[in-house]
Amino acid sequence: METPILRAQDMDVVAGRWSLLAESLYSLPNWLRTAESREGDRHYSVLDGEPAPRGGLVVYHMTEKSWFYNNPVAQLVHPDPALRPFLTPEEQRRLSDHAVRLEKAAARLSPALVSVLPSGYLPGLLRAPGADDGVIGELADELEHLCTGQGLETAAVMHVPERDTVLRGALEGRGYVPYVSVGDCVLPVSWPDFDGYLDGLRSPRPTRIRREIRGFEESGAILRETTVDDLDDRHAHLHAEHLRRYGHDVHVKGSRALISAIQRNPTGRGRVLEAWRGDVLVGFVVCYEANREFHPKMIGVGPEERKAFTYFNLCYYGLIRIAARENAHRVVYGPESYEAKAFRGCAPERRISYLRVPEDLRDDVAATAAVIDAAGRRRLDSFAWQT
Repeated sequence: METPILRAQDMDVVAGRWSLLAESLYSLPNWLRTAESREGDRHYSVLDGEPAPRGGLVVYHMTEKSWFYNNPVAQLVHPDPALRPFLTPEEQRRLSDHAVRLEKAAARLSPALVSVLPSGYLPGLLRAPGADDGVIGELADELEHLCTGQGLETAAVMHVPERDTVLRGALEGRGYVPYVSVGDCVLPVSWPDFDGYLDGLRSPRPTRIRREIRGFEESGAILRETTVDDLDDRHAHLHAEHLRRYGHDVHVKGSRALISAIQRNPTGRGRVLEAWRGDVLVGFVVCYEANREFHPKMIGVGPEERKAFTYFNLCYYGLIRIAARENAHRVVYGPESYEAKAFRGCAPERRISYLRVPEDLRDDVAATAAVIDAAGRRRLDSFAWQT
């Protein structure tokens, strides 16, 4: 008997069944509802069954304006400049050979229909606990059906954990082109307190961290914990200003909208750690807790806080103390800023992205992806990870 499929463009329509599939913070209905305020065109599919659904799929249209790390076409047509130092001369030549053809084909390849969990660096392809491997093929069929039905030529499944050999094998068997996209950085919490964390780091890291903590304290700043409900315009201004310093086109109006969406859609256990100097809020981080994992997300730190090491005291040392006290399993810091994360004890988990393109473009895409994959692995391996 054919599996019934529930399809919708809004989570409200399928939330009751979807919630039976959600295992991670990033797949929870309210997390996806929050993303609906900013991610653009989307579609949900649920492979229904009794007594529970067998699988779920969320996909987004990724255009040239979409977030780079969720946009496979942008990553292939305009590879991350951070990869350049890790390319051999031969690889640079191969990229150049295929670049012109891919640039011309970009209009065909984009928009891409991408299965991904927003802000989570995981694929938007959910398998029910105990479901047989056949559900992967059904979800891939649904992705490709939606892609064709919407007149698109590119489908992708982003950020598959390298250890997920079943999903990887299924996608490669269907002709999807793989490449390392990012390294999701995690800090295992294996110590009883902050001193135990420091004792587990290799020298000279503990000395520098203690200096950064002392610098924060001597600046007159303190940390306070509050709730998501207390986020307001001050946090929106800090968030927008923080992201603009990193080159993002973000405005206070957008940060306010994100805060409103977060407050309307409570997800996991949301908490806020703030940095204050006197009666002035100088920084904050929103952190979510689910399944004994901490996920720092929305961040805002004032422009004058670098000398006080406010960012590191908020997002690392403050959260690490809380995670140890509450017996968390790990803190998930996400990709990029690899040097800072490696220094503070994180370990990388490679994420592999998979891309399905028209057959006449596959050779150029596969050759480019192979170079990006090789350089991406070298880059991740180049940092002084704790483990």
